[in-house]
Amino acid sequence: MTTSIFYKRYRMQIDLASLPDSAWEENSLQSTHSPIAWLTWHPRLVGLHARAKWESFRNEMDGNVFPCLADHEGCKQLMRDITSKSNFVPEATWLAVCQPGSPEETVMGTIQGLQTSPALGAIQNIGVVPAWRGRGIGRELIRRSLQGFRDAGCRIVTLEVTVHNLAAIRLYQTMGFVYAETVFKYGVVPMP
Repeated sequence: MTTSIFYKRYRMQIDLASLPDSAWEENSLQSTHSPIAWLTWHPRLVGLHARAKWESFRNEMDGNVFPCLADHEGCKQLMRDITSKSNFVPEATWLAVCQPGSPEETVMGTIQGLQTSPALGAIQNIGVVPAWRGRGIGRELIRRSLQGFRDAGCRIVTLEVTVHNLAAIRLYQTMGFVYAETVFKYGVVPMP
């Protein structure tokens, strides 16, 4: 049995021209096991992006807001849908992995972007797998995505975040994102 609910989300935005030069400098992160590989978009990575998305959101509130995020096949379809759009921004789409190319290859995080107008970009999903949170991976994924949006000609970039995700909101604010508006998304949750 399920019940319907509206989730309160913030739309946040950042003006890329307002960022200091230091915002574009690459972070030198290393995992505790091996170096992190930052993979720019390539169609052969759709499955890894989907796995990173699913591992990041399947047990989170966003899995209720967007049920496809709680389903591995749903994440694959979402990745195919995003990347097949005419306004998909490959330069703003990144994947973080540990031990790339090995049988123990581990997805760490993912981010995708769309260009909603000539000067406006929109981060679609930023997800960091729970075991890898708190290590700067989300910050570096966002930095790389923002650089990709800038290279694509965007001046403003937006994203949405559920208001209960305080850690993500703090991260976005420290990077220069500001509140733009409140939006509500319809979702379904199981009843006890």
